[in-house]
Amino acid sequence: MEVSGGVEQRYIELKKKYSIRAGQYNDQLKLLSNKIVQLGWLRLFVFIGMIATPSYLYALMPTVALVFLLAFAICFGILIKRSIVLKKIRQELQFLKELNLSEVQALDGNWNDFETGDEFINPQHDFSYDLDLFGQGSFYQYINRTSTLAGKELLAEKLTSPTVGTEHILKQQNILRELSNKLDFRQYFYAKGKSINESLEDLRKIESFKEYQYIFLKKSRLFRLAVIAMPWLFLASFLLAFAGLPAGVSGVLFVVNLIFVASHLKTVNQVNQKFSSLTGILQKYAILTDAICSEEFGADEVRELSGKLVTSDSLNASRLIKQLSGYMNQFDQRNGMIAGVLLNGMLLWDFKYVLKIEKWIVKYNSHIFNWIDIVHEFDALNSMAGYVYNHPDFIYPEPCNEKTFSVSEIGHPLLGRDERVCNDYDFKKSIFALITGANMSGKSTFLRTVGLNLVIARCGMTICAKDMKFKAMSLITNMRTTDSLMKHESYFFAELKKLKYIIKELNKGNDVFIILDEILKGTNSKDKTYGSMELITHLLSLNAFGMIATHDLELGVLQEETKGKIVNQCFEVENRKNKLYFDYKLHAGVTQNHNATFLMKQMGIIKN
Repeated sequence: MEVSGGVEQRYIELKKKYSIRAGQYNDQLKLLSNKIVQLGWLRLFVFIGMIATPSYLYALMPTVALVFLLAFAICFGILIKRSIVLKKIRQELQFLKELNLSEVQALDGNWNDFETGDEFINPQHDFSYDLDLFGQGSFYQYINRTSTLAGKELLAEKLTSPTVGTEHILKQQNILRELSNKLDFRQYFYAKGKSINESLEDLRKIESFKEYQYIFLKKSRLFRLAVIAMPWLFLASFLLAFAGLPAGVSGVLFVVNLIFVASHLKTVNQVNQKFSSLTGILQKYAILTDAICSEEFGADEVRELSGKLVTSDSLNASRLIKQLSGYMNQFDQRNGMIAGVLLNGMLLWDFKYVLKIEKWIVKYNSHIFNWIDIVHEFDALNSMAGYVYNHPDFIYPEPCNEKTFSVSEIGHPLLGRDERVCNDYDFKKSIFALITGANMSGKSTFLRTVGLNLVIARCGMTICAKDMKFKAMSLITNMRTTDSLMKHESYFFAELKKLKYIIKELNKGNDVFIILDEILKGTNSKDKTYGSMELITHLLSLNAFGMIATHDLELGVLQEETKGKIVNQCFEVENRKNKLYFDYKLHAGVTQNHNATFLMKQMGIIKN
């Protein structure tokens, strides 16, 4: 890969861009904070005026005093509402400022500000544990810019279950090409998503829409007519009271309405429990769907995805989710005791909004889960697109249908450009690479480099290489096997279980890319050599494809015995005047150098 001049300049410009954006958001935050303070003082003066002015005028001009009271109260309400809006904007600006500052740090090699994905660590997974996909300093933490809970999970799923379909990879590449150039959209989406908290309980409540048993829609037609007519009767009697109708009529109707609602109170409370607190999360998804629908996309694949947020009758998902959020918000007004009594006594509030919610669910229940899934899809894709955008020197690999793996200047994407050593590799007519080398020479790093870039490539993202052609295959690694006291498993038995699993997958006829690091470590050297030869021979008979790193130099004879199906590669080390020098470059052949005894002597573990 290009490592000087142009590349460095692009990274400098990228960091500068993020720094400028952070500074702009910081300036906006200062102005907004001052405005909020000024609004607070104004609100205080209005409140004082609301108390003092009517009190002073009441004895002289009661009507004028009432007018002033109402005027000040309206102004006070407007100022409170405006203050809430400004504080939300301030929160979003704070998220944007912090995001851009974190991007600068990430480009400098520190991405600790982002979520680690510890909850997705799984030592039993085919490759994620070996390749450090999750945890502190992981690839997931490096790219994660999600702002929804399900988006976070979907990003993890994309990394652990990437596609093996060539067409799907190309489609993902086109989507990420488009989204990577949408910096404003991606950051706006992130800030809006972060500004409203959501919980797993909220998501479960939305999920419960699928099993929701309609209550009031199943009631008789007479019941639904009563729900419409009774509030109008009350309002009519209340207004007619000013024309001479006895006031007791409206009072009786008020009580009748309350009794009507009370007779269904248990059922209404159960419904309220199902939907309570959903206003916020629905607002969040209304805002995020609106952000997607409002953006103009050029790629057909992205337009197809965003187009699913419009119904067959041309209604926007954002508008419909916002409508449901409004119903939920109005329904929650009944939770205040005084408000609940007044609203139900006059308007049968509970029945009115449960019916509205149920009608909405009947009409759009089949759509809302797809809409929310699309939001989560964009959330995960935005993180992947951000990774593409942050690496202007990385390239889109070329997926092929024939079994191949050819790459030039491949490097580990999490290593800094100044310390990253890149290598070329081409399987050509071979199907397995046997990689030898001294301790610390770079074998394991190279295996992880290949493995991680293969995962990234299958996700449709750009890879750390100059160019690459590959067949997308299932990936299974065995580099970090662990024993288990709980399962009473030794390290060696755990490794055998993993190898058995690999054989099982190959016996199914699946194309599998295998990466093994120092196999059969838990047995003696003679048994290890014989067992390794037998295993590799068996893997070849099953048309396995991949790489094995080993210290067992006797395995080098397999290149000749297999007539080139296995090819020997190595990492070398030089001892110059009692100092070890590693070039971390891949060479042909079997390693000729060792360093274990030298290192133990250097560290005083054994005598010189």
